[in-house]
Amino acid sequence: MTLVHAQALYRTAYHLTGNPSDAEDLAQETYLRAFRAFSGFRGGDVRAWLFAIMRHAFLDDCRRRGRMPTMTSADDELLTFTANGAGLSAPSAETEALRRLPSEAIERAFASLPPDWRMLVVLADVEELPYREIADVLGIPMGTVMSRLHRARKRLQQRLLDTQRTEWRRYEGSA
Repeated sequence: MTLVHAQALYRTAYHLTGNPSDAEDLAQETYLRAFRAFSGFRGGDVRAWLFAIMRHAFLDDCRRRGRMPTMTSADDELLTFTANGAGLSAPSAETEALRRLPSEAIERAFASLPPDWRMLVVLADVEELPYREIADVLGIPMGTVMSRLHRARKRLQQRLLDTQRTEWRRYEGSA
């Protein structure tokens, strides 16, 4: 029942933690907590329940370490944050701009987001969960999901634009 979601949980854990080892640990911790709490599961969407457990495990780990994790390696899936439209014949301007940026810039921009915002972006733009399901996972109203997601995307966009401007200035200065 829950193992069918293992790939999505690992993928989300990877985007939150930034490296394979921590992602494996987070996914395992999620399943361990789910196993321990299964008697309290009241039915409903088991996937949303697992993501909620992962969110709590991730935030508990951040608090325990007293710091936010950093991204350590590139992942092509990060480029899908703005590519929600399936079947487009030509990539959007945003997608093209992201492809021109070094993956480190994307990782830094993503890592700069607060953990809850990172989780929002991953659930919405990578896992493509509907807003209602994200609201259930995070335990917040759907309107809050929409406003926080908007702010998170705007912050990502601004960080990436700042990086692009810096790179452009560096390019102009060397010419």
